[in-house]
Amino acid sequence: MNSVRDIETVQQDAERWFAHLRTENRSAAERSDFDAWLATDPEHAAAYSRTERIWNGLEELSGDMEIRRARHAARRSAQTAAARIARRWRLGIAASFCAAFVAAALVWSFGNFTAVQRYATAHGEQRSVVLADGSRVILNTDTALEVRLGRRVRSVRLLKGEALFEVTHDVAHPFVVQANGNTISDIGTRFDVHENGKLTMVTVLEGAVGVARDDHATQLDPGEQLIAGSGIWQQDTVDSELVTSWTQGRLVFRATPLAEAVAASNRYGQVRLIVADPRLAELKLSGQFRIGNTQSLVRALESTFPIRAVRDPNTDAIRLYHR
Repeated sequence: MNSVRDIETVQQDAERWFAHLRTENRSAAERSDFDAWLATDPEHAAAYSRTERIWNGLEELSGDMEIRRARHAARRSAQTAAARIARRWRLGIAASFCAAFVAAALVWSFGNFTAVQRYATAHGEQRSVVLADGSRVILNTDTALEVRLGRRVRSVRLLKGEALFEVTHDVAHPFVVQANGNTISDIGTRFDVHENGKLTMVTVLEGAVGVARDDHATQLDPGEQLIAGSGIWQQDTVDSELVTSWTQGRLVFRATPLAEAVAASNRYGQVRLIVADPRLAELKLSGQFRIGNTQSLVRALESTFPIRAVRDPNTDAIRLYHR
């Protein structure tokens, strides 16, 4: 793909396939043709993924009154363009997709979307959302946040939990995350924010972010993490894979104290682990475990350490004792 025209053509093909696959009259042969198209070039898969993200983001916003009004206005002002695109795609659903996309673009460009959008996950749940500006947010377990794409600033308030942000950079509309008194400002980046009620941990994966709290301020670069809280301001380098392994459905431990590993597991599993013997708390655990698979972790602990796991019949928790 060497030219802008080639890229645009691939994106149009991706949108056409996406619209068609959502209809009821698709055939097995057409699905086979789509799979072949998808496998032909990595850019095909990337373009289709972009189309899915846009659509998912619009579905998240579809219930908002501001979006409804903007979409209605966009349809009136873009009827001619939408009709041309609909004829080119030859699919009625494509016209709806285009109108919704134009609505979101107009809302963002002119800064009319100021309603607060709230996103949340339950215990053990994870969720990915695409905002109207194209930014992506992945929510970890037991997380809640509020998003406001304002006229001048895109702001997120992380109420609890953890989220990974993949920000579409826009100098004219800064992207700011507020978390427990900390202000995290995007400088074109991917970063993770974990808020546990006492401490806020900010980890940069790509680009850079600025973080400010009271009279403290710093810039974080890739591989750096800041732990901030009342009386705490600690910046250091970390292993980004460990921090973001949850996005891959894994818990990764590398010489991690057992108490910390158990706390991490308890964020996801339905069965709670309890370190009943203090002598076990500092044992170092290394390995990878699937999120939510508490039994696998318990088996590994019993086979690796002098640990005896006992299920509590009253609470259904598993207590870990020294054997």
